[in-house]
Amino acid sequence: MATLSGVDGKGIIVTGGGGGLGSAMAAELCRLGARVVVCGRTEETLGQVAEAIGAELGDGRAFAVTVDVRDPASVAAMADRATELLGAVDGLVNNASGLFPVKAEELTPNGFDSVIKIVLNGTWHCTAEVAGRWLRAGRGGAVVNVLTPYAWMGAPGIVHNASAKGGVLAMTRTLGAEWAGRGVRVNAVAPGWMPVGGTDFLAGDPRVRRRLIEAIPAGRLLRAEETARATAYLLSDDASYVVGEVLTIDGGHHLSKGLYEFLDELPGRVS
Repeated sequence: MATLSGVDGKGIIVTGGGGGLGSAMAAELCRLGARVVVCGRTEETLGQVAEAIGAELGDGRAFAVTVDVRDPASVAAMADRATELLGAVDGLVNNASGLFPVKAEELTPNGFDSVIKIVLNGTWHCTAEVAGRWLRAGRGGAVVNVLTPYAWMGAPGIVHNASAKGGVLAMTRTLGAEWAGRGVRVNAVAPGWMPVGGTDFLAGDPRVRRRLIEAIPAGRLLRAEETARATAYLLSDDASYVVGEVLTIDGGHHLSKGLYEFLDELPGRVS
């Protein structure tokens, strides 16, 4: 049973809403009382997400709106439609992403640019449009960007996505500092690896799955709903004094198990 209530009655836009994480976020926000517009490029998939939420919680809780976050005109049209459907937009979740593991030396210029346009440029277009409306109206709002720990840690095979997310990290902190005094909060969540999106195939390989879990101090994989609840907190009035922060949700993976993982194997305390 959900216990968070700070998003009850709020109107929220979730980009990348047709994917595994985006749809989980949309559903959880609706369970917590929000009304949500799920956005993305595939109308059929978005419709299925909205219908599933409606079947669980009733009509009028989730709406599907197509958008290409790379195109400012498309983003403006989406914001117009979201305002019509929700009455007022109180929060924005920038979740649209692009990721395909590839060796850096094999990544094409087009492959790199395509991810930058979706993740970095798309986050800016959506934030500038939605938050810009709040600022011009003299009202507040909350933006939550979806990052990843490798935005600051680094990791092989993801230079395109890590570069884009690193830019979004800087954007989060910069806009947080610039807009907080005007009532617009910008924060981020940084979920660890979970079996959704462009890398979900990895969970199907028992060896890879075992190695992934062994690297996480919490000893298990992240669930999308856990990221959704952290996002709900940052969107809520409960986080009214939280600005420019990144909430890392990776079971301690970014901390590493360290050199002393073998402590359980020692015979006893040495004094």
